[in-house]
Amino acid sequence: MNKIKILLLMIACLITGVTMAQQRRISGTVSDDFGGIMMANVTEVDANNRIVSATTTDMNGNFTMTIKNPKNKLKITYMGFQNHVEVIGNKSVFKVKMKDASRTLDNVTVTHKRKIISNGLSIPEREISVARQKFNMDEMQGLSFESVDEALQGKIAGLDIVANSGNLGAGTTMRLRGTTTFNGNPEPLIVVDGHIFELPDNAQNFDFENLDNEEQFSTLLQVNPEDIAEIEVLKDASATAIWGSKGANGVLSIKTRRGSRGKTRVNFSYRFSGNWQGQGMRMLDGDGYTMMLKEAYFNPNQDPNASNMLELDYLRDRNGYIYNNYSRNTDWIDAVTQFGQAHNYYVTLTGGGEKATFRIGVGYDKESGTIIKQNLDRFTTRLALDYFVSDRIKFSSNFSLSFTDNHKNYDDILARAYKAMPNMSIYEYNGDVDNPQLTGNFFNMLPLATASGHQPGYTSSSLRDMYENGNPVAVANLAWKREQSFNITPQFSVEYKFLGKEDDQTQLNYTGDVQMQIYNTSDNSYFPAALTNNKWYDGINSASNREYKSMQFTTRHDLAFYPKFNNEDHALSALFRFELTSGTSNDQSLSSRGIPSGLT
Repeated sequence: MNKIKILLLMIACLITGVTMAQQRRISGTVSDDFGGIMMANVTEVDANNRIVSATTTDMNGNFTMTIKNPKNKLKITYMGFQNHVEVIGNKSVFKVKMKDASRTLDNVTVTHKRKIISNGLSIPEREISVARQKFNMDEMQGLSFESVDEALQGKIAGLDIVANSGNLGAGTTMRLRGTTTFNGNPEPLIVVDGHIFELPDNAQNFDFENLDNEEQFSTLLQVNPEDIAEIEVLKDASATAIWGSKGANGVLSIKTRRGSRGKTRVNFSYRFSGNWQGQGMRMLDGDGYTMMLKEAYFNPNQDPNASNMLELDYLRDRNGYIYNNYSRNTDWIDAVTQFGQAHNYYVTLTGGGEKATFRIGVGYDKESGTIIKQNLDRFTTRLALDYFVSDRIKFSSNFSLSFTDNHKNYDDILARAYKAMPNMSIYEYNGDVDNPQLTGNFFNMLPLATASGHQPGYTSSSLRDMYENGNPVAVANLAWKREQSFNITPQFSVEYKFLGKEDDQTQLNYTGDVQMQIYNTSDNSYFPAALTNNKWYDGINSASNREYKSMQFTTRHDLAFYPKFNNEDHALSALFRFELTSGTSNDQSLSSRGIPSGLT
């Protein structure tokens, strides 16, 4: 046994000796023609070019380090010098003189081209004096946006963007040059790939319920942010030189992505985002609300009968049904709000060869709002095809399609929740005070009494406002409003360079294109009899429907002339444009009351 221990001890000592022989210290100096080099990088690399140890030189160019294996190489690097590499071997002291890696050029030739902007007028970038700002969508890579106006929030100086409401699909109000206007619409003009992009006035300004603009459908929802390459905002009166009086309120010019030469590439992206309602006003619970109303009705005349309403009663024996349904502590805000979610799916197919390039983008968005029963589904696709016949002739084709299915609340559910009685139950209880049971129905207040005082089977007339407000959760679940829109925009254009092909030559260019826009929208709403707290329509179902269809055809012809002067101090740009737009539309709406249940 002792012999085995002695043998193992000798083997351990031998291994330690071999290891110590491999791991040893080396030192050296790194210099150039002017002396030692400070902070030169000294590394030990193995056969796989992997760094196993490293150090740097001091202010005099000296270094010291422990190596792992003498078979490794010593590599010394410093910016501006050639790398020095040698095998370590048995050498312990190194003196390395670095060689200069600088290179000398015989001559340098600098050429320049005029950098031209778009929007119709060809002006060199450095000579632009108009108020404009560009925004590249690559800067927002990885962020989730439902529309262009969301992406522009806080990014463009002077552009004020305010949401018309918090509902899904609601439009925004944009102000770029103040609120006053010559043409009645203070919104900036939206231009997509050189074409004015706007929904028909009747389609976007019509509010189905209230006949106002609060819920106007967002025009920019028709353009998927993933399809946008850059956005240029024209802020001053120069926009009218290109777009006429329509550009008087500023122009929001959107340039979409196009295909590029190379192998066909497929990209897929998925984004998830969530949002929730902020903390609002602190509301009373049911018990505190009951006491507050009792005091409010009693105090003016010190009359106990004024506050003696069953809906505010603490005694369960007077009416078990009323007591069971008005003795709760309901948080109506919590009952109608939820965590909103947005799922964005997007796939692109892009590529091309010497003669043609293409890009196909398909997107699907699925959203749920922060208020219950708000859901939006949106499908978008955009095709861009460019065919280069020669260096003078180019054909382009664009096709975009969008479909939106927006399930809205019938009206402002959150406002109803703030006004609802917190002592009232969401769901209906029976009249058994000893063993209250849910009936499976939403609780709806009894018909309003026609006289003051208590009337059996009626809601106290003093609670008229609460009666008309109803049950917010029931309204959200049983009443509904649905908006569907369908937009197709095909476009075809041709570009021909009559004179010159380079930016530094005299040019005469022609661009002609045609575009068609087909837009259909449908609005439907339904309010069931179970929720009608209006004495004129109690027990009556009501429904409404509106259909809008439009088709618009636009043709435009541009002739641009850019003469080349020998004197570089002079430049001239001339643009001649002819545009013709014609279209047709029809709009119909109807409403009905007293329809049978189950038809919608």
